[in-house]
Amino acid sequence: MLPAMSLNWLGHDTSANPRLPEDWREQGLDVVVGCRVAKSGPSRTWREMRDHGIRLVMDLDDDYFHLDPSNAVAYQLWRQPLLRRGLIESMAVAHTVTCCSEPLAAVLRDYHDDVRVVPNGLPAQYLGEMRDYNPEVISVGWAGTSSTVHELRVPGVVRALNRISEYGRPGGVAVRLVGIDASTAVACGLQGKRLGALGWVNDFGHYLQAVAGFDVWVAPYRDTQFNSAKFATKWLESSILGIPLIASDIEPYRAVIRHGENGFLVKREHEWSKYLKQLADDPDLRQRIGMAARAEASGSILQAINRQWEAALTATASERAVA
Repeated sequence: MLPAMSLNWLGHDTSANPRLPEDWREQGLDVVVGCRVAKSGPSRTWREMRDHGIRLVMDLDDDYFHLDPSNAVAYQLWRQPLLRRGLIESMAVAHTVTCCSEPLAAVLRDYHDDVRVVPNGLPAQYLGEMRDYNPEVISVGWAGTSSTVHELRVPGVVRALNRISEYGRPGGVAVRLVGIDASTAVACGLQGKRLGALGWVNDFGHYLQAVAGFDVWVAPYRDTQFNSAKFATKWLESSILGIPLIASDIEPYRAVIRHGENGFLVKREHEWSKYLKQLADDPDLRQRIGMAARAEASGSILQAINRQWEAALTATASERAVA
Protein backbone atom coordinates (compact mmCIF):
# COMPACT_ATOMS: atom_id res chain seq x y z
CA MET A 1 0.00 0.00 0.00
CA LEU A 2 2.82 2.43 0.83
CA PRO A 3 4.63 2.08 -2.53
CA ALA A 4 1.28 2.46 -4.31
CA MET A 5 0.61 5.66 -2.38
CA SER A 6 4.07 6.99 -3.24
CA LEU A 7 3.49 6.28 -6.94
CA ASN A 8 0.23 8.20 -6.78
CA TRP A 9 2.30 11.24 -5.79
CA LEU A 10 4.16 10.89 -9.11
CA GLY A 11 0.89 10.96 -11.04
CA HIS A 12 0.33 7.23 -11.55
CA ASP A 13 -3.08 5.62 -11.06
CA THR A 14 -2.47 2.84 -8.54
CA SER A 15 -4.36 0.59 -6.17
CA ALA A 16 -3.35 -2.07 -3.67
CA ASN A 17 -5.57 -5.01 -2.80
CA PRO A 18 -5.08 -8.50 -1.35
CA ARG A 19 -6.97 -10.00 -4.29
CA LEU A 20 -7.00 -9.26 -8.00
CA PRO A 21 -10.34 -7.79 -9.16
CA GLU A 22 -12.40 -10.26 -11.20
CA ASP A 23 -12.76 -7.69 -14.00
CA TRP A 24 -9.01 -7.11 -14.34
CA ARG A 25 -9.20 -7.74 -18.10
CA GLU A 26 -11.44 -4.68 -18.50
CA GLN A 27 -9.41 -2.34 -16.34
CA GLY A 28 -6.68 -1.53 -18.85
CA LEU A 29 -3.88 -2.45 -16.47
CA ASP A 30 -0.33 -1.61 -17.55
CA VAL A 31 1.52 -3.21 -14.62
CA VAL A 32 0.62 -5.72 -11.93
CA VAL A 33 2.82 -6.32 -8.89
CA GLY A 34 2.29 -9.75 -7.38
CA CYS A 35 3.48 -10.89 -3.98
CA ARG A 36 4.43 -14.57 -3.54
CA VAL A 37 2.39 -15.80 -6.51
CA ALA A 38 2.72 -19.58 -6.16
CA LYS A 39 -0.61 -21.41 -5.91
CA SER A 40 -1.98 -22.98 -9.08
CA GLY A 41 -4.99 -20.68 -9.59
CA PRO A 42 -3.17 -17.35 -9.14
CA SER A 43 -0.23 -18.68 -11.18
CA ARG A 44 -2.54 -19.40 -14.14
CA THR A 45 -3.95 -15.89 -13.92
CA TRP A 46 -0.40 -14.53 -13.64
CA ARG A 47 0.54 -16.19 -16.95
CA GLU A 48 -2.69 -15.01 -18.57
CA MET A 49 -1.95 -11.42 -17.60
CA ARG A 50 1.41 -11.64 -19.34
CA ASP A 51 -0.36 -12.95 -22.46
CA HIS A 52 -2.57 -9.84 -22.27
CA GLY A 53 0.53 -7.63 -22.51
CA ILE A 54 0.57 -6.58 -18.86
CA ARG A 55 3.98 -5.98 -17.34
CA LEU A 56 4.45 -8.30 -14.33
CA VAL A 57 6.61 -7.52 -11.32
CA MET A 58 7.06 -10.17 -8.63
CA ASP A 59 7.83 -8.66 -5.24
CA LEU A 60 9.27 -10.84 -2.46
CA ASP A 61 9.91 -9.49 1.04
CA ASP A 62 11.51 -12.61 2.58
CA ASP A 63 13.80 -15.49 1.65
CA TYR A 64 11.28 -18.28 1.09
CA PHE A 65 14.07 -20.61 0.01
CA HIS A 66 15.76 -20.59 3.45
CA LEU A 67 12.93 -20.51 5.97
CA ASP A 68 13.81 -21.46 9.52
CA PRO A 69 12.05 -24.52 11.03
CA SER A 70 11.13 -22.48 14.12
CA ASN A 71 8.54 -20.71 11.97
CA ALA A 72 6.71 -24.01 11.68
CA VAL A 73 3.67 -22.92 9.66
CA ALA A 74 5.62 -21.09 6.94
CA TYR A 75 8.36 -23.72 6.92
CA GLN A 76 5.93 -26.58 6.28
CA LEU A 77 3.96 -24.53 3.75
CA TRP A 78 6.90 -23.53 1.57
CA ARG A 79 8.52 -26.95 1.75
CA GLN A 80 5.68 -28.29 -0.39
CA PRO A 81 7.20 -29.11 -3.81
CA LEU A 82 4.18 -27.82 -5.76
CA LEU A 83 4.20 -24.47 -3.97
CA ARG A 84 7.96 -24.09 -4.28
CA ARG A 85 7.83 -24.91 -7.99
CA GLY A 86 4.88 -22.56 -8.48
CA LEU A 87 6.84 -19.68 -6.94
CA ILE A 88 9.88 -20.37 -9.13
CA GLU A 89 7.77 -20.63 -12.29
CA SER A 90 5.85 -17.43 -11.47
CA MET A 91 9.14 -15.61 -10.94
CA ALA A 92 10.26 -16.80 -14.38
CA VAL A 93 7.06 -15.46 -15.96
CA ALA A 94 7.58 -12.01 -14.39
CA HIS A 95 9.39 -9.32 -16.34
CA THR A 96 11.13 -8.10 -13.18
CA VAL A 97 11.58 -9.31 -9.60
CA THR A 98 11.86 -6.79 -6.77
CA CYS A 99 12.96 -7.23 -3.17
CA CYS A 100 14.08 -5.02 -0.30
CA SER A 101 17.67 -6.15 0.41
CA GLU A 102 20.80 -7.05 -1.50
CA PRO A 103 21.33 -10.38 0.36
CA LEU A 104 17.82 -11.43 -0.66
CA ALA A 105 18.49 -10.28 -4.22
CA ALA A 106 21.56 -12.53 -4.30
CA VAL A 107 19.32 -15.52 -3.56
CA LEU A 108 16.65 -14.53 -6.08
CA ARG A 109 19.15 -14.01 -8.90
CA ASP A 110 19.45 -17.78 -9.10
CA TYR A 111 15.89 -17.73 -10.47
CA HIS A 112 15.65 -14.49 -12.49
CA ASP A 113 18.00 -12.30 -14.51
CA ASP A 114 16.40 -8.96 -13.55
CA VAL A 115 16.20 -8.61 -9.76
CA ARG A 116 16.05 -5.06 -8.45
CA VAL A 117 16.50 -3.92 -4.85
CA VAL A 118 14.00 -1.28 -3.78
CA PRO A 119 14.38 -0.48 -0.06
CA ASN A 120 11.42 -0.01 2.24
CA GLY A 121 10.37 3.49 3.19
CA LEU A 122 7.88 5.46 5.25
CA PRO A 123 6.08 8.77 4.63
CA ALA A 124 8.12 11.87 5.49
CA GLN A 125 5.41 13.17 7.81
CA TYR A 126 6.64 10.90 10.62
CA LEU A 127 10.00 12.65 10.69
CA GLY A 128 8.37 15.79 12.04
CA GLU A 129 6.43 14.31 14.95
CA MET A 130 7.59 15.69 18.30
CA ARG A 131 8.93 13.32 20.97
CA ASP A 132 9.18 13.59 24.73
CA TYR A 133 12.54 12.13 25.66
CA ASN A 134 11.96 12.49 29.39
CA PRO A 135 8.56 10.95 30.22
CA GLU A 136 7.67 9.92 33.74
CA VAL A 137 7.25 6.25 32.76
CA ILE A 138 9.74 4.75 30.31
CA SER A 139 8.19 2.40 27.75
CA VAL A 140 10.43 -0.36 26.38
CA GLY A 141 8.88 -1.88 23.28
CA TRP A 142 9.06 -4.86 20.96
CA ALA A 143 7.02 -5.29 17.77
CA GLY A 144 6.52 -8.43 15.72
CA THR A 145 4.05 -11.11 14.69
CA SER A 146 3.19 -14.70 15.52
CA SER A 147 5.77 -15.64 12.86
CA THR A 148 8.58 -13.69 14.53
CA VAL A 149 7.73 -14.19 18.21
CA HIS A 150 10.41 -16.89 18.45
CA GLU A 151 13.01 -14.12 18.08
CA LEU A 152 12.11 -13.10 21.64
CA ARG A 153 13.82 -16.31 22.73
CA VAL A 154 17.23 -14.94 21.76
CA PRO A 155 19.32 -15.59 24.90
CA GLY A 156 19.11 -12.78 27.42
CA VAL A 157 16.17 -10.88 25.92
CA VAL A 158 13.28 -12.09 28.09
CA ARG A 159 15.39 -11.91 31.23
CA ALA A 160 16.43 -8.34 30.36
CA LEU A 161 12.83 -7.26 29.69
CA ASN A 162 11.61 -8.80 32.94
CA ARG A 163 14.40 -7.11 34.88
CA ILE A 164 13.90 -3.68 33.34
CA SER A 165 10.16 -3.83 34.10
CA GLU A 166 11.09 -4.14 37.80
CA TYR A 167 13.73 -1.43 37.68
CA GLY A 168 13.41 1.06 40.51
CA ARG A 169 13.83 4.32 38.60
CA PRO A 170 11.33 7.11 39.46
CA GLY A 171 8.15 6.46 37.49
CA GLY A 172 9.25 2.96 36.61
CA VAL A 173 9.57 1.13 33.29
CA ALA A 174 6.78 -0.56 31.33
CA VAL A 175 7.29 -3.26 28.70
CA ARG A 176 4.97 -2.96 25.71
CA LEU A 177 4.52 -5.58 22.97
CA VAL A 178 2.81 -4.89 19.65
CA GLY A 179 1.76 -7.72 17.37
CA ILE A 180 1.21 -10.53 19.87
CA ASP A 181 -1.32 -11.00 22.68
CA ALA A 182 -0.65 -11.31 26.40
CA SER A 183 -0.96 -15.09 26.52
CA THR A 184 1.69 -15.44 23.82
CA ALA A 185 3.96 -13.05 25.71
CA VAL A 186 3.57 -15.02 28.92
CA ALA A 187 4.28 -18.27 27.05
CA CYS A 188 7.61 -16.72 26.03
CA GLY A 189 8.46 -16.15 29.70
CA LEU A 190 7.58 -12.48 29.99
CA GLN A 191 5.97 -11.42 33.23
CA GLY A 192 5.34 -8.52 35.56
CA LYS A 193 2.60 -6.05 36.39
CA ARG A 194 3.97 -3.57 33.87
CA LEU A 195 3.73 -5.91 30.89
CA GLY A 196 1.30 -4.89 28.15
CA ALA A 197 0.48 -6.61 24.86
CA LEU A 198 -1.60 -4.91 22.20
CA GLY A 199 -1.97 -7.84 19.83
CA TRP A 200 -2.10 -7.69 16.04
CA VAL A 201 -2.73 -4.24 14.55
CA ASN A 202 -4.10 -4.51 11.02
CA ASP A 203 -4.01 -0.84 10.01
CA PHE A 204 -0.47 0.40 9.34
CA GLY A 205 -1.21 3.91 10.56
CA HIS A 206 -2.51 2.52 13.85
CA TYR A 207 0.56 0.31 14.09
CA LEU A 208 2.92 3.28 13.76
CA GLN A 209 0.85 5.18 16.30
CA ALA A 210 1.25 2.27 18.73
CA VAL A 211 5.00 1.86 18.35
CA ALA A 212 5.52 5.64 18.47
CA GLY A 213 4.78 5.27 22.18
CA PHE A 214 8.01 3.33 22.73
CA ASP A 215 10.85 5.22 24.40
CA VAL A 216 13.33 2.41 23.74
CA TRP A 217 12.91 -0.29 21.08
CA VAL A 218 14.42 -3.78 21.20
CA ALA A 219 14.90 -5.89 18.06
CA PRO A 220 16.32 -9.33 18.88
CA TYR A 221 17.09 -11.66 15.98
CA ARG A 222 18.86 -14.98 15.66
CA ASP A 223 21.80 -15.10 13.29
CA THR A 224 20.20 -17.21 10.54
CA GLN A 225 20.38 -17.06 6.76
CA PHE A 226 16.69 -16.14 6.65
CA ASN A 227 17.18 -13.18 9.01
CA SER A 228 20.33 -12.08 7.19
CA ALA A 229 18.28 -11.53 4.02
CA LYS A 230 15.74 -9.31 5.77
CA PHE A 231 15.44 -5.57 5.48
CA ALA A 232 16.24 -3.71 8.72
CA THR A 233 12.57 -2.83 9.16
CA LYS A 234 12.75 -2.13 12.89
CA TRP A 235 15.62 0.25 12.22
CA LEU A 236 13.53 2.07 9.61
CA GLU A 237 10.50 2.36 11.89
CA SER A 238 12.36 3.28 15.09
CA SER A 239 14.66 5.76 13.34
CA ILE A 240 11.98 7.67 11.48
CA LEU A 241 10.15 8.01 14.82
CA GLY A 242 13.32 9.05 16.67
CA ILE A 243 13.35 6.04 19.01
CA PRO A 244 16.71 4.57 20.12
CA LEU A 245 17.04 0.94 18.99
CA ILE A 246 18.84 -1.99 20.59
CA ALA A 247 19.26 -4.76 18.02
CA SER A 248 21.05 -8.06 17.64
CA ASP A 249 24.44 -7.73 15.98
CA ILE A 250 23.47 -9.41 12.71
CA GLU A 251 23.04 -8.35 9.12
CA PRO A 252 21.10 -6.25 8.18
CA TYR A 253 21.25 -4.25 11.44
CA ARG A 254 25.03 -4.32 11.47
CA ALA A 255 24.93 -2.47 8.16
CA VAL A 256 22.92 0.49 9.47
CA ILE A 257 23.74 0.84 13.18
CA ARG A 258 26.96 2.48 14.36
CA HIS A 259 27.17 1.17 17.87
CA GLY A 260 26.77 3.87 20.49
CA GLU A 261 26.11 6.60 17.91
CA ASN A 262 22.74 5.88 16.29
CA GLY A 263 21.78 2.71 18.17
CA PHE A 264 23.18 -0.28 20.03
CA LEU A 265 24.26 -3.69 18.72
CA VAL A 266 24.14 -6.65 21.10
CA LYS A 267 26.93 -9.23 20.76
CA ARG A 268 26.57 -10.98 24.15
CA GLU A 269 23.39 -11.81 26.02
CA HIS A 270 24.14 -9.73 29.14
CA GLU A 271 24.27 -6.61 26.95
CA TRP A 272 20.50 -6.51 26.53
CA SER A 273 20.19 -5.57 30.22
CA LYS A 274 23.23 -3.29 30.08
CA TYR A 275 21.97 -1.11 27.24
CA LEU A 276 18.37 -1.11 28.47
CA LYS A 277 19.51 0.19 31.85
CA GLN A 278 21.75 2.83 30.26
CA LEU A 279 18.90 4.16 28.13
CA ALA A 280 16.34 3.98 30.94
CA ASP A 281 18.64 6.03 33.20
CA ASP A 282 19.70 8.72 30.75
CA PRO A 283 17.17 10.92 28.87
CA ASP A 284 20.00 12.80 27.16
CA LEU A 285 21.35 9.51 25.78
CA ARG A 286 17.90 8.52 24.55
CA GLN A 287 17.58 11.84 22.76
CA ARG A 288 21.08 11.81 21.29
CA ILE A 289 20.73 8.27 19.91
CA GLY A 290 17.16 8.82 18.72
CA MET A 291 17.89 12.11 16.98
CA ALA A 292 21.05 10.74 15.29
CA ALA A 293 19.02 7.84 13.92
CA ARG A 294 16.21 10.13 12.84
CA ALA A 295 18.59 12.36 10.91
CA GLU A 296 19.66 9.37 8.81
CA ALA A 297 16.07 8.20 8.31
CA SER A 298 15.45 11.15 6.00
CA GLY A 299 16.98 9.04 3.24
CA SER A 300 14.38 6.33 3.81
CA ILE A 301 11.23 8.33 3.18
CA LEU A 302 8.86 7.24 0.43
CA GLN A 303 9.43 10.54 -1.33
CA ALA A 304 13.09 9.50 -1.76
CA ILE A 305 12.48 6.00 -3.13
CA ASN A 306 9.31 6.23 -5.22
CA ARG A 307 11.41 6.88 -8.32
CA GLN A 308 13.05 3.50 -7.77
CA TRP A 309 9.62 1.86 -7.75
CA GLU A 310 8.68 3.81 -10.86
CA ALA A 311 11.78 2.52 -12.66
CA ALA A 312 11.08 -1.08 -11.66
CA LEU A 313 7.46 -0.88 -12.79
CA THR A 314 8.14 0.85 -16.09
CA ALA A 315 9.05 -1.27 -19.09
CA THR A 316 12.33 -0.45 -20.84
CA ALA A 317 12.41 0.44 -24.51
CA SER A 318 13.73 -3.02 -25.43
CA GLU A 319 10.95 -4.71 -23.44
CA ARG A 320 8.31 -2.60 -25.21
CA ALA A 321 9.81 -3.53 -28.55
CA VAL A 322 9.58 -7.26 -27.71
CA ALA A 323 5.99 -6.83 -26.53
